[in-house]
Amino acid sequence: MTGGALSDDDEVLAAELALGLLTREEARAAEARAVGNAGFATACAKWQDYAATLFSGAGSEMPSPSLWGAILARLPANDTAAPASRALRGWQAATGLAAAAALVFAVLGLDRAAPPPIIAPVPAAQAPLVAVLTGKDSGFVTISYNPGDGRLTVAPQGLVMGQHSAELWIIPGDGTPRSLGVIAAAAPGWRAAPRPASALIAAGGTMAITVEPLGGSPSGKPTGSVILSGKLTAA
Repeated sequence: MTGGALSDDDEVLAAELALGLLTREEARAAEARAVGNAGFATACAKWQDYAATLFSGAGSEMPSPSLWGAILARLPANDTAAPASRALRGWQAATGLAAAAALVFAVLGLDRAAPPPIIAPVPAAQAPLVAVLTGKDSGFVTISYNPGDGRLTVAPQGLVMGQHSAELWIIPGDGTPRSLGVIAAAAPGWRAAPRPASALIAAGGTMAITVEPLGGSPSGKPTGSVILSGKLTAA
């Protein structure tokens, strides 16, 4: 995988992907890039986390897939007029979503008049972890985990489960999967990672998603096939 510092345009692209502002073709290209570029994958995970916080006031419930689709259909990225540039399209979309604009300003430093914030260094033991779970033809899922507060953010892209549930697992060094619960296939979500499995989420561990009956595995162990998997790394 490749990495390195990202430009402002790269950050905007990661934000647009997280907020659902790209066309299907652009989203596929961005997803493919995230698989092969660790720096861009980290930016995508960060923005997915930011996108999830936009709805934090609504509690733990996520909107239904139909409502999520209706929201996306109203975004300026779906206008028929072609934008003059990616930066302009990001600005237009942010105008319609004030909360998203605040996030763009905060991350990209577009408000140049404001003094830079003083950010205390994060201890290495508390560094966020990210993973990009990929498979043959089942989309991909970006995972971010904050060991400090136990927050687990899951952002699926192109994941279709039909009449089944997608269950997330952590597989530590002993090779035994522990369930982290069923995830929503149609929209970003977040939760407190369940204990005691949360204690096993660490860099180098494997995360995987299996196809399970609706509601999750009845046995507490994987019963269906693994469709996506990936390694956790420090962000």
